[in-house]
Amino acid sequence: MEDKPKNPCSAHKESDAISFCEQCKIFMCNKCLNYHKELFKNHQQYKIDKNNNDIFIDICKEKGHEKKLEFFCIIHNELCCPLCIVKLNENGYGQHKDCDVCSIKNIKEEKKNKLNENIKYLQDLSNNLENSINELKTIFENINKSKQELKLYVQKVFTKIRSALNEREDKLLQEIDNKYNENFCKEDIIEESIKLPNKIKKYLEKGNISDDEWNDNNKLSSLINDCINIENNIKNIYYINDNIKNSKKFNDIKINFSPNEESINEFIQNIKIFGNIGIHLNYFDDSLILKNKDDSKNLIKLISNRIQIKSTKLLYRDSRDGHKFINLVDKIKNKSNLIFIYLTGNERIFGNYLNTKLENLGNYKDIYYKDENAFVFSLNNNKIYKILKPEFAIRFTVNSLILTGNNSNCNGFYFSGKGDIICDGSLLKEPKIYDFEKNENELTEGKNKFNELEIFEIN
Repeated sequence: MEDKPKNPCSAHKESDAISFCEQCKIFMCNKCLNYHKELFKNHQQYKIDKNNNDIFIDICKEKGHEKKLEFFCIIHNELCCPLCIVKLNENGYGQHKDCDVCSIKNIKEEKKNKLNENIKYLQDLSNNLENSINELKTIFENINKSKQELKLYVQKVFTKIRSALNEREDKLLQEIDNKYNENFCKEDIIEESIKLPNKIKKYLEKGNISDDEWNDNNKLSSLINDCINIENNIKNIYYINDNIKNSKKFNDIKINFSPNEESINEFIQNIKIFGNIGIHLNYFDDSLILKNKDDSKNLIKLISNRIQIKSTKLLYRDSRDGHKFINLVDKIKNKSNLIFIYLTGNERIFGNYLNTKLENLGNYKDIYYKDENAFVFSLNNNKIYKILKPEFAIRFTVNSLILTGNNSNCNGFYFSGKGDIICDGSLLKEPKIYDFEKNENELTEGKNKFNELEIFEIN
């Protein structure tokens, strides 16, 4: 389907206009322009730049309107005609009937005052425009380079896969030949057997040797060679017969290619969905704890196998929202998919993930939350720790404590309203994260004071 002209000729709607007459307020194609120049030699015509058409006519461009632009829509910041504001909403009328509309005379002073301000603003912007364009070009070149590198990598991966498939195909085809040769008859036996009758006939004729010829020492080596060839021919006949018997014996044996239709389709389906083109963003841009980009990348990489992150939202930061337990609770109650990130005095970064929704939180009572998907992580150790008892994934207490991975044996770490991170339940001076799978301490050094806590909601 052909695109409609951006500025159609007023007379020939199917043609692009190449000129505009200021006096007649019409667009003209090449044909119309020639006539117009002859008829109206004093009229001023403007050539239309297809890439930059700023020609204005004070006639409404809406189909069927063709009325003078006498009104201004404040909501949409655009000029409109009487048919644009009528209450009758049919035949293309009434696009702005429910808008805040005024006469263009009423808006004159406001636009006049705004003009000088905007001209200065535009001038300031235009002064830096060239630098911005050059910067945009550089960004585009880098993006294009990255795009081409990614395409080359994808091609390299699939070339490797195709090579492996071709290699496997060749190996299986050779294996078919070997299986048939081993269990039935060799491929070359037919070709050899076709030649054999003539060979036998030839040596049978030579086989009638007289005693006198045997006594001729000059012919002796030739006669013995003929005998050897006849013996070989006998062996070949036996070989052919043995192959025939063997082939008959294995007549009911079939050599198959193992994949069935279902597994073949499954394999093809896996090929169809193989590989993903994704955009890897720094999902923790708002984090002060993960201000080092490597920390952010490492955390995303560490948890990516368990959580598919599309976006994040910072719900709570201790230094921003205040170190009060109630402040924290108010920010996260009724939320789910949360990541708690702690920073200790010795720059240790660790935390936990919760999938469950924190319902009934903040009712001034001890509450446990069960979560099969919850886990604890240590960024410094680059490890994720499984919580052995998911029914005790996290606990909020009336004493302003958050107990992560905690149960009756205090297997986890605390965050308290006093600004401490306490582990092991024995009020140790040093925070410890347990390897919940081995029940061993992972962090043994550091201070019990923490520097920061951030809680992110994961989408």
